[in-house]
Amino acid sequence: MRDYHEAARPRTPRKAVGIRELKTHAARILRHVREARASYVLTHRGRAVGVILPIDAEISTAPEAEDADAAWNAFMRAGHRLESRFRPGVGGVRLLSAMRR
Repeated sequence: MRDYHEAARPRTPRKAVGIRELKTHAARILRHVREARASYVLTHRGRAVGVILPIDAEISTAPEAEDADAAWNAFMRAGHRLESRFRPGVGGVRLLSAMRR
């Protein structure tokens, strides 16, 4: 599966960085990602577990206010639906499991 960045730029080899090296040099690695638009493959015990990719400046990481409000309202409606179904002796996990069926 290709990530969306590959379509916009030529494919360059990604540097591998182990989790310990990431912990030790996180600021340097993130600066390199930000300034040089570099990407890294995160490894744990020699196996790839993740990727650090630069994002485009146009992409906002903060949700829009309307989206946040809509999500909060949906969350509150779901909470009220759950609350109406609680009975003594029935736990939340059991109630949620029953609702998912």
